[in-house]
Amino acid sequence: QIKKSPLCEKKEGFSVRHELRKLEMRIFQRQDELNGGQAAHRWESGVRLSNFYGIELADFAAETAKLSLWIAEYQMNQRFKSLFGEAPPDFPLQQGGNITHGNALRLDWSEACAPSDDEGIETYLVGNPPYLGSTWQNANQKSDMGHVFSPFTKTYKNLDYVSAWYLKGAEYSAGQNAQCAFVATNSICQGYSVGLLWPLIFNLGVEIGFAHQSFKWKNLAANNAGVTCVIVGMRPVSEQQKTLFHDGIARQVKDIGPYLIEMPNIIVNKASRPLNNLPLMEYGNKPTDGGNFILSPQEKNELLERHPESKSLIRRFYGSQELIKGIERWCLWIKDEDLDLAHSIPPISERIESVREFRSNSTAKSTRDYSVYAHRFRQVQGNHDAEHCIVIPRVSSENRPYLPVDLITDGSIIQDRAFAIYDGPIWIMSIIASRLHQQWIATVCVRMRSDFSYSNTLGYNTFPIPKLTEEEKQALETHAWNIIAAREAHPGKTIAWLYDAKTMPDNLLSAHQALDDTLEKIYIGRPFKNDTERLEHLFKRYAEMTANNKDAANA
Repeated sequence: QIKKSPLCEKKEGFSVRHELRKLEMRIFQRQDELNGGQAAHRWESGVRLSNFYGIELADFAAETAKLSLWIAEYQMNQRFKSLFGEAPPDFPLQQGGNITHGNALRLDWSEACAPSDDEGIETYLVGNPPYLGSTWQNANQKSDMGHVFSPFTKTYKNLDYVSAWYLKGAEYSAGQNAQCAFVATNSICQGYSVGLLWPLIFNLGVEIGFAHQSFKWKNLAANNAGVTCVIVGMRPVSEQQKTLFHDGIARQVKDIGPYLIEMPNIIVNKASRPLNNLPLMEYGNKPTDGGNFILSPQEKNELLERHPESKSLIRRFYGSQELIKGIERWCLWIKDEDLDLAHSIPPISERIESVREFRSNSTAKSTRDYSVYAHRFRQVQGNHDAEHCIVIPRVSSENRPYLPVDLITDGSIIQDRAFAIYDGPIWIMSIIASRLHQQWIATVCVRMRSDFSYSNTLGYNTFPIPKLTEEEKQALETHAWNIIAAREAHPGKTIAWLYDAKTMPDNLLSAHQALDDTLEKIYIGRPFKNDTERLEHLFKRYAEMTANNKDAANA
């Protein structure tokens, strides 16, 4: 029998009470079937309003929460009566829920829902706390975060506001032998947040007892933007089975890791250099120019028509959207030794001066300092005279079966919305284009809503890969060229079209599947059965790779 059910918001009390009473009525119905008739005094429900505790920030909302519980009580009594022909009397009103008015992140939850000395008491904590990224938190909310996290760590300021509820919930669960579960954005189980939050929780002697993997949630508000959510249930460490939910299917598992897959509590930390002996992947180049270095195709053509000598100062410009959607953009790329030539061309000289003015008026000192180098991009990365460049967009859709990656051979400039490997071996393209790598990035990197947000330090530098023989590298390079050839068999088609699940050509899909078969046989001697097996193997290899590698844990 549930004796206490602390709630963090008023709405949860209403819905939880509904569900518990419905579950109880199902049990009564089953008893009827087994016993051949109703049992006496069945209306004495074990789900009483006095079992419910809550914390609500707003005074009026706290009173509304109590009313919501009474409404739920009345509705469930009417449902009970329709099923069994009798129900507890609605009047006089008995004791209601115990709703505390206050800030849940400032109060001691064990005082709002005090522990009981009675044996057999089970306490469950549920809620749907606010989701606010660090950028959107106001001063009071940032102070709340400090109040919760500062006793444990100094590195918490980039966490979502909802993380504070998880840490307080873990504290309460550990101290009161309770279980808790909250709805949250999936950001708490992705990317850098995993390393910031979950070690604190696990160190309290708490584990993930159940979890619902990412799902999209919308409310009924007009123009409501969907949020990708997870539900994570925590409890003191036990030998009981754990349950993973996804798409209406519940699966019993041995362990649930912080990425909400079946795995031990392994956490992937960013690495400043590749841990896997792969070549360096660099950020693209950041203009910080007020748009003055960027040229549309028309502007480029007009400039070349009037000033043919400017040809050496113009290069194709690629970011995520340019690569994926085939958008044509150009940029001015002026080396120090070409500055005199640039100033001799009036339209280019004017753009340089506009960049100087833009940077000089910046609120950032580092940007103002670069106003003296107004002919150059603000941040310049890599070898821009390389023979070729492997380009990876930083953001791409989750709806593609493979990550977009391309080979550029025309000396184009890579924007900071993409990553680049300059003059890297072609077989690297096969690694990035594989299903294995796509699943690793989908799991350990941050998501922009549901889209992939690629990271070189968190995703590429940490990707576990076996030591390859020269023969294996040659085989992977052949697959990379086969993928390029399959794309070129569809001239004029963009990567967005080529990799859309509805339009992906059969020859391109076959080229990728052949690559996957070859690469996965390198890993385990056969293709993996499914993505779950892929991830389990990759995390095992990651643990082995980082066991004695100090760089894996660099902050």
